[in-house]
Amino acid sequence: MTIEMLDIYLNIIGNIMTILASGLAIFIFFKNKDKIVSAINFILNYSYQITLNDLKVKIDKLNDYTVDNDTSKSELINLFHDIEGQILGNKVLQEKLEPQLKKIVRFTTNPKHQTNPNKRSLVAELRECVRNLDVSNLGDFINLKSNKQ
Repeated sequence: MTIEMLDIYLNIIGNIMTILASGLAIFIFFKNKDKIVSAINFILNYSYQITLNDLKVKIDKLNDYTVDNDTSKSELINLFHDIEGQILGNKVLQEKLEPQLKKIVRFTTNPKHQTNPNKRSLVAELRECVRNLDVSNLGDFINLKSNKQ
């Protein structure tokens, strides 16, 4: 038996094993489709929760700064830009927090809107919106779990 023949046989065996493994993977996917979908939904929900928690931390940091002095104001604007970028980076948050996003942009770009009362109002509104998103997300996740059972 030559090396060329051995190569041909090994390629045939390898191709057959690839076909069997692919068939087995497809069979396992369809047999456990609900479990796989549930696991993917869990991972997506976990990622969303991490994003909401990160937003909560940034929103809480906003209370440490005022617009009265330049250093504090600079940090405040930077935090608002961080929050803006995080919202813009997430399509779901961008859709659900669109009015707040517009207010953030107005606050960061227009010095006339950079007052402590405006900041407090925006922080309170952001905090409440994120809290509502957190609670509604938990409710959606619970409903998703109860509908599967």
